[in-house]
Amino acid sequence: MKSSFNFFIDFNSLFSLFKDLSSYYGYMYWWPAEKPLEVVEGAILAQNTTWKNAEASVKRLNNIPIDELLKIDEREFRTLIKEAGFYSRKIDYLRNAISFYSNEIDNTPSFISIRDELLKIRGIGRETADSIALYAFNQRTFPVDSYSIRFFNRYFSLNLGLKNYDDIRVTLSGIFNSMMLMEFHALIVEHSKNYCRKKPNCENCFLKEKCGNQ
Repeated sequence: MKSSFNFFIDFNSLFSLFKDLSSYYGYMYWWPAEKPLEVVEGAILAQNTTWKNAEASVKRLNNIPIDELLKIDEREFRTLIKEAGFYSRKIDYLRNAISFYSNEIDNTPSFISIRDELLKIRGIGRETADSIALYAFNQRTFPVDSYSIRFFNRYFSLNLGLKNYDDIRVTLSGIFNSMMLMEFHALIVEHSKNYCRKKPNCENCFLKEKCGNQ
């Protein structure tokens, strides 16, 4: 199997895949949020758990002003994010991210990479930074998660891993605009839950005639 992404995958192949997924699933409108801070909080709370577990916590945090959130003690914070788990770690990460958002984000010029700034914050890795930069601030990047790596490996007959993270991210963000990147990521997650699971449902998949996993 091939081990590079940008060397083997061209624009036409990726755009054709995007169109096939879009035609089947329609517009996803994934991760809708009233304000960027909700995405920041959600991306951190969803680490090592499901979005379903994180969502209730995000709603509670959303009802509290930023200046009050930064003053909440650990015991109260635990209650607010009880479904998300990993309390001590996530409380620390959330405080770092909320403080950054409160103090810096409005003063960051639009041409500065939000992703690069986020990666300087303790508790925010590449996938979380890319999720926030894309979904909260419409910057051209792509969160390369386990779903996308598994899906691309099968569909394009590749042998990718986390070592190829930036290879995949840079390739996709160089081809698609931010709105399409949001949709592409959401479509891949949806398809991976329905068909391209760990144990794939290839027989019923509408992409089976084009997929390299066959």
